[in-house]
Amino acid sequence: MNTEKRLMLAVAASVVIIVLYQAYMKQFVKPYQAGNVNDTVATERVVEQSPVPSVAQQGTTAVSPTVSYDTVTISNDIMQIDTTDSGATINELLLRDYYNKEGQPYPLLVYQEGQPMLFETVFLSGNVPGKWQLDYSQGQVARYKIASDGLAISKTITLDKANHFITLDLTITNTSPKQQLIQYRVYNGYIETVRGHMDSRYLGADIFVDGKALRRRASRETMQDGELIPGTPTWISTRGRYFSFLMKPGQDAESAFVQSRGKNDLCTGLVSYPITLMPHSVVKHTFWVYAGPNDLDAMMALDPTATEVINYGIFHIIGRLLFKGLGMFYHWTNNYGVAIILLALVISLIMLPLTRKSLHSMKEMQKIQPETELIRKQYSDNPQKMNKEIMGLYKKHKINPIGGCLPMLLQIPIFFSLYQVLLRSVELKGATFLWIKDLAEPDAAFALPSAMQNLPFLGGHINILPILMAIAMAFQQRLSQGGSQKMSEQQRLMAGIMPIMFGMIFYNMPSGLVLYWFTNTLFMLVIQEVVLKSRFFAKAV
Repeated sequence: MNTEKRLMLAVAASVVIIVLYQAYMKQFVKPYQAGNVNDTVATERVVEQSPVPSVAQQGTTAVSPTVSYDTVTISNDIMQIDTTDSGATINELLLRDYYNKEGQPYPLLVYQEGQPMLFETVFLSGNVPGKWQLDYSQGQVARYKIASDGLAISKTITLDKANHFITLDLTITNTSPKQQLIQYRVYNGYIETVRGHMDSRYLGADIFVDGKALRRRASRETMQDGELIPGTPTWISTRGRYFSFLMKPGQDAESAFVQSRGKNDLCTGLVSYPITLMPHSVVKHTFWVYAGPNDLDAMMALDPTATEVINYGIFHIIGRLLFKGLGMFYHWTNNYGVAIILLALVISLIMLPLTRKSLHSMKEMQKIQPETELIRKQYSDNPQKMNKEIMGLYKKHKINPIGGCLPMLLQIPIFFSLYQVLLRSVELKGATFLWIKDLAEPDAAFALPSAMQNLPFLGGHINILPILMAIAMAFQQRLSQGGSQKMSEQQRLMAGIMPIMFGMIFYNMPSGLVLYWFTNTLFMLVIQEVVLKSRFFAKAV
């Protein structure tokens, strides 16, 4: 069996695998269910007292079995938070600069039974009850206080005036005539995903300790009881697909911890060093939290090393450049669809020299195709001799056999980087272009009838963009091979299979990514027409 037949079998097998995989994964991707802000405001909460020997058991400050609590709302231009006197925590956080599908402020944090709230503080020694008293509330500030067993504790929660930063000032005073030992845990925000596999794959925790970022994933098996991360953390994060909580302590912490109840929720926190409080002495600790979109520039205002929160994989640098490029084009056009098209054009122009060499290589391959076919027939029973003769023919005519594939190979890092950028950039979530309602999702041009909503592979919609892309690729394949008369049987088969295969691969991918590849294919068609027929190309040959 020659190489071309093996390749065709591999392609056919790949198509079957892709179709089966997408049909299989469809059962794990749940439809979008936006949080309803009106349903998340609780008026009463029941918490059971329990000892605190493990992270999981320390998830909630000890309070009486049934405690009604009051909330106080503080806000700035872009955030609104509700603080509660049960634990002096934040139990609801709404982003005013982002909206859910109902057009309401985006609920980044809402109260969930059994989940520790932002700034929840658990003391590992002493008996600190959970019912706090509101001491002050005005504008962007809420302060709570509590007194117990010779300790006077206050927690002041402050919103910055016009950004996504929240400050917690924790002040502990030893009012007794004896020395006291204090140690506590403080919780960062938790994130729970609601869209199944696509969102949960980006759920994670990051702990920056000893100059490097340690990453953890949500797992019921390993993190239900919590995992302590030793070392002195510079910052910790609870990271979602589009939004994150990033906490930085204003003083050294003994360790960090991560815990989750399953694969769809995660929270992080810090453990203080043991503090020895002399009689009538005071200690004040500060924590800063960034609560907002995955905007690295905004996060870096908290700490320069916060660039480690978002990582686009092995092509991270390319991903950052693409994101910057998209932002620049968006600034000029005010539309991310147009920005993607301009980005594709710029990349095509940058790669024009390689494309020209690739087209030259393909043209030379077509010239020697009769000789190649003759060698294949002559040595059909001796594959090693056949390959040696063909390579000798390439060498004689100074042809690089992989030269025609080079531009596509170089597109792979760009493709995977852009895939990550489009899936994880909140700026592209909900961005529209022509009939596309969300560039971070399939274009869903037409809805199928209700009786056909659960069809394998298609889902509930017809996606037009991947079909247009496959048609454009078919034309490109035909043009690059010099027309059907000059194509061998294997080449014609490949020219038919490849566009279909790519159309199936791209069918349920983000429409922004498909738009990029479709635009790139159209540009390649134009370049091939211009380059192949221009004097510029003739001189190169």
